[in-house]
Amino acid sequence: MDSKKSFLIDLFTTAVNACKPSACMSKYLENIDASKGLCVVGAGKAAAEMAAEVNRFYGDKCFGAVVTRYGYESSGDTGRIKVLSANHPTPDDNSLAAGKELLELVKNNPADIPILFIISGGGSSLMCLPVDDVPFSQKQKLNQFLLRSGASVDEINVVRKQLSLVKGGKLAQAAKSDYVTLIISDVVGDKPSDIASGPTISDGSTKADALAILQKYNWPVIAEVEAHLLKPEQERVADTVGEYFIVANAQHAIDSAIGVAQHEGWETQVLGYDIQGEAKEVAKQHAAIALDQKAQGKRVMLFSGGELTVTVADIYGDGGPNQEYLMALAEALNGEAGIYALACDTDGVDGSKDVAGAYINSSTIARAQDAGENLHAQLEGHNSHQFFKAIDDLIITGPTNTNVNDFRVIVIE
Repeated sequence: MDSKKSFLIDLFTTAVNACKPSACMSKYLENIDASKGLCVVGAGKAAAEMAAEVNRFYGDKCFGAVVTRYGYESSGDTGRIKVLSANHPTPDDNSLAAGKELLELVKNNPADIPILFIISGGGSSLMCLPVDDVPFSQKQKLNQFLLRSGASVDEINVVRKQLSLVKGGKLAQAAKSDYVTLIISDVVGDKPSDIASGPTISDGSTKADALAILQKYNWPVIAEVEAHLLKPEQERVADTVGEYFIVANAQHAIDSAIGVAQHEGWETQVLGYDIQGEAKEVAKQHAAIALDQKAQGKRVMLFSGGELTVTVADIYGDGGPNQEYLMALAEALNGEAGIYALACDTDGVDGSKDVAGAYINSSTIARAQDAGENLHAQLEGHNSHQFFKAIDDLIITGPTNTNVNDFRVIVIE
């Protein structure tokens, strides 16, 4: 393997490992009173690994259930904490079953046994329980639309919360006991009510807000959804009262990698821990910065995190925002010597395929042409997966058992 590519993969691995539950949870678990037992309820791509860490800490004192993505079940022992599996990013029947089971677990937990909620990115799809007047099939259809609409994560969460019996704090509001939430954040800004659509954190969004967002993105009107959102607003339930703690986030991951890079003698810059926007447009901005640094004779590494989006038309290929970002970056750099880059999702899945992301260098365009790939055409068709597969520059990690969003680094030699 190209040594430069290997170096960047090692930096990505460092970032991911810093945010694994085994590395970031113990200091928070020390402060939870489990003398009478501890009910553990969780959802997200890191939920099973978080459950294993809780079990390692408390053993038989803890019990409960969590739901994670297929293939993300922990290799560690979760003890009396049951691990359920469901689909992501579109909920399936197991997502529905998990939503029902976890809500019942919270409702039936005795008042004298505290609840530990363990939440991470992906929980919104994995734990799904629609309001009674919206069929699950219609909720699935709406979710598919939202994922390709170009709507921001904030906007998608507003819609999801108004159509759910567990999101937007409703899961925690069913508890009779005290509770605390530990969160691995995959959301820009670490707003707890947005992570997994905030099952333990209430917020002030309304049905009218949700309908306005759907109309903004020209949604294909679904009668049952529209009818529900046009109903009068219900009186707000009291805000959730449990404490919450962000145990890992994008900054934690990136700073860990920066520490390694600086130890290796590199100058580093952070373009932003929480960048949002269309992947292609952000890539153009970053390419301009990289070229400017190169023109100044700088030897520097440019790090960034956050969550980018890809807006697609009716016909589109396979890929993800990190792969699309790199295609657009390669096009804008146009083979400039001495610049290479990696962009990956820390959960190991970037978009529609089970790949973490990809890698580019100054030979990317030439190698793609030799392989019969037209970069611009594939970029316009959002077919980044095929492009990087053809030149053997996909980054495949498998499930990482954590999720703090994107990790991107551009190297200027």
